[in-house]
Amino acid sequence: MLESGLDKLAHWLRLLGVDALLLEGEVSKKKVLEHPDRVFITTSRKLEKHLRAWGVDYLVLPKEDWKIQLCLLLKYFNIKGELKFNRCYYCNTELLAVEKEQVKERIPPMVYIYGEDFTLCPKCEKVYWKGSHHPRLKEILKKVLHSC
Repeated sequence: MLESGLDKLAHWLRLLGVDALLLEGEVSKKKVLEHPDRVFITTSRKLEKHLRAWGVDYLVLPKEDWKIQLCLLLKYFNIKGELKFNRCYYCNTELLAVEKEQVKERIPPMVYIYGEDFTLCPKCEKVYWKGSHHPRLKEILKKVLHSC
């Protein structure tokens, strides 16, 4: 579980197929303890005392940019640096494969013609497909992994 300010990091973890829950709003004992099996990830040294007292597994990341934070998490949790595109970028739900006919009314006409590998988030109903952004995301990840 990541503190709310780590949304970009959470998004990249989701692209890698990691179940990355983003805590909304202020950190409280109640919110953190609702997810006892998760490691709480923060950049706040001030929270460390509370997290320890609450008996929570936690990790404090440096406040540098998300690329450094991602490198640290990849190494710490032994996460494979491979884009999986199997979780919703926005809400973290596992995506379901769908035929493009099922989402025809919800996608641009050119995407219907040329798009492939369609998935749908059953929770927030976002539609995803393999498009021109895939090579760009792969290139960004490649640069990040090279800097690790």
